[in-house]
Amino acid sequence: MGSVKKAVLVLVKPKEKGEDNRVVDPHPHVNGEAEGKARRRRWMPRVGFSPGGSPPEPPITQPKVGKIPKPLTRSRPTMGTLVVGAEYYDLVATVGKGTFGEVTQGWRRSTGEMVAIKILKNEGHHGRVVKNELRLLQALREVNTEESHVVRFLESFGDGACTYLVFELLEQNLFEFQKRNNFLPLPVRHIRTITAQVLAALVKLKELSIIHADLKPENIMLVDHARYPFRVKLIDFGSASIVTEVCHVKEPYIQSRFYRAPEILLGLPFCEKVDIWSLGCVVAELHLGWPLYPGINEYDQVRYICSTLGLPRGELLCPMERRKYAFSSLDQLAVVNIRPVSYPGQEALAEHCDLCGMVELVKRMLTWDSHERIMPSAALKHPFISLQQPPCPIPVPEDGLWGPAWDAPAEPGMLLPAQNWQHSQHH
Repeated sequence: MGSVKKAVLVLVKPKEKGEDNRVVDPHPHVNGEAEGKARRRRWMPRVGFSPGGSPPEPPITQPKVGKIPKPLTRSRPTMGTLVVGAEYYDLVATVGKGTFGEVTQGWRRSTGEMVAIKILKNEGHHGRVVKNELRLLQALREVNTEESHVVRFLESFGDGACTYLVFELLEQNLFEFQKRNNFLPLPVRHIRTITAQVLAALVKLKELSIIHADLKPENIMLVDHARYPFRVKLIDFGSASIVTEVCHVKEPYIQSRFYRAPEILLGLPFCEKVDIWSLGCVVAELHLGWPLYPGINEYDQVRYICSTLGLPRGELLCPMERRKYAFSSLDQLAVVNIRPVSYPGQEALAEHCDLCGMVELVKRMLTWDSHERIMPSAALKHPFISLQQPPCPIPVPEDGLWGPAWDAPAEPGMLLPAQNWQHSQHH
């Protein structure tokens, strides 16, 4: 990696009264469980979808700042300026904090672009995490980030106490997008678009023998939703590792709990297939509007998984009581959040088959045995992604209507609407 470039932080006086400090939504490249603990979710599954988008960018204002090394030509009010050789980064706002550091939105003067600067502490265990992330980011610099749908890493530097990682600035993550749309279910066609791009990222990571190990809605970023609807990139490699360097879980925790693979929960050997499991959970969540497996602890997480997949082969787990809001089969995804429509028979059939194809792919992603889990490259060829759907085995009703799932009588273990369902965290 060579020597680390040195940075100097030049502080400016506090912004004066009346200055505009609004910023566009940055991407929180912050790793750590503290982020999830600070958040409170209210899951209100509903029928339908309200298309959302990014807020209009606020006007650029000329800040009133103290004396700094180089005049600003276009910027927002700044907290300070990072001087790295001949490069200047004007820090605009702290936009996210986590266990290992924080993320600041900055203005890169040499290119005139807004960037995300991930500021990581160097002491103790944090220092080892920083070195690992930087090593993996250097490997990713060689790939085409547009084709592989991985965030573009620009450069790194340090000041002794901290390491600074500079990334392209993306718009908002999928969790924030869901939140802005009141966690309404996403149409299947948009889920396909997102899934295909994340699979492309996982294909590239597999080529590099990299396990992301923290795939979740917060780490899937919308690039620019107004200009490129549902174009996404994968971010945050703070928990990532090389396949050949891991076998069993070594850290206190790996993967956010709602998206944690069974082999991690059970302390078994693992590989890059843990990312496919996480993606399956994300796909289901985008369709449902709330997490598929929202366990409050690891034991509860296993209970949720067992309610849909049964007991793992060769493993003796305690008998478990099915929770109130749990699936008894992944097939039930096909009858949840179906919007009432009145189409000609063939169109209704095509839409229903599209949903069935998505469910079939999710089932291939969510298996106890990672050896049976579908590979990213194979998933890209799956009929749901390739749009080569096989004949639908389920006939269309004579009236051409697919009514809401909630109209059907409830069955034991069937998922019911979880109105006002509260969860304190999802890590």
